[in-house]
Amino acid sequence: MVTVAFPETREKNETIFNTETNEKALDVQKLNIFYGDTQAIRDVDLEIKKHEITALIGPSGCGKSTFLRSINRMNDDVSGFRAEGHIQYDDVNLLADNIDTVLLRKEVGMVFQQPNPFPKSIAKNITQPLKEHGIKSKREMNEKVETYLKQVGLWEEVRARLDTSAYSLSGGQQQRLCIARALCIRPEVLLLDEPASALDPIATARIEDLLVQLKEHYTIVLVTHNLQQAARVADSIVFFYQGEVVEHTETEQFFANPKEQRSEDYISGRFG
Repeated sequence: MVTVAFPETREKNETIFNTETNEKALDVQKLNIFYGDTQAIRDVDLEIKKHEITALIGPSGCGKSTFLRSINRMNDDVSGFRAEGHIQYDDVNLLADNIDTVLLRKEVGMVFQQPNPFPKSIAKNITQPLKEHGIKSKREMNEKVETYLKQVGLWEEVRARLDTSAYSLSGGQQQRLCIARALCIRPEVLLLDEPASALDPIATARIEDLLVQLKEHYTIVLVTHNLQQAARVADSIVFFYQGEVVEHTETEQFFANPKEQRSEDYISGRFG
């Protein structure tokens, strides 16, 4: 069984990965994805660099979320789903049959479009995954609750009510809590599927500011329908259309001088 290392043990070299020696966080090669007889992703070749925000854009149904969810195998239980090709994380194909997906998701965390905190207290939203991954010390868990709530800028807002329900938080606060929950097991890669689409402009701005700060420590892959958001936060843009990658380039280049006519048409609002 191929296993994906729990980040706490990396310094002990108890991992099949050697992520420090590679500038690429993910290397996608000839990826084809099917739902039954329908092909959703076609011959995608893509490199995602470490410590950058890569934004996946394109019209609805173009394959962005299918691609994103395939990275940490969230599509595996969808009826008729089948993936061919390689998603390399260091020298391991994450699509291999013998990957332990539970361990994989320690390395590749995910935050969804709608905030989905656990129906527990604010603190337990952090301590529960810590317990599930082997941390038993109450002191250590309390320290990590503070650490990761501070990392997402939530600590000062909630420190006096950690035992209250996570549902008492605003939508933007709930989403930051979900990001903190994803980060507390120390992933290398963070996947976000339209994390601000359900939020008001103020909460959206806070999430965007947070992502820019987090890329110092994490590789971030972001699906967004908001072209302005992609322009504000992303280092590079991947434009999907009808299951194919039309263009992948630096953000400034994409918006100022796209190489493909379909990219220009999408940016200018001719479709999408």
